[in-house]
Amino acid sequence: MQAIYNAIESPCMCANNKEKEEKKRKGNLQTRESFQIRIMIETVFTSQTLMGLISDTKAFESITDDYFKILDLDGDGTLSPSELRKGLNRVVAVESEVASGEETDSVYEAIFERFGENLAPGKFRDLISEIMTAMARAFGNTPVIMVVHSDGLIMKAVRHESENAM
Repeated sequence: MQAIYNAIESPCMCANNKEKEEKKRKGNLQTRESFQIRIMIETVFTSQTLMGLISDTKAFESITDDYFKILDLDGDGTLSPSELRKGLNRVVAVESEVASGEETDSVYEAIFERFGENLAPGKFRDLISEIMTAMARAFGNTPVIMVVHSDGLIMKAVRHESENAM
């Protein structure tokens, strides 16, 4: 099955979680952006969509390198824990509520334990590969309908599959 997608032309306000959004409204959280407008895409895909991108080494490396450069805010060639926490959700984002701070802390602790605290591009690529592989396993071969960010990793995988099917 080839992945399909349709743009949803209504922008959404994407926030890390309700608590942070409340702090932003009250002015207690320092941030460069109070919200981001992103185009959402409704897409249908299978695990093969995600695994197809991972297996295309050249395309996967190019995409992960692009994300790495975006997330490396200080330009030092590594992703610090702070940079990873700020940006990882943008890479793998889907339209859903983000888990509580306690839950996400344990996820990041596991990431840092496995990959180290300052990720070089290769380690970041390995992390993204593991995340996508886990998602593919969870979805299985059943087609999944999901609303995703137009610039997120899942949408990149869908576009990659569509371009290579021609």
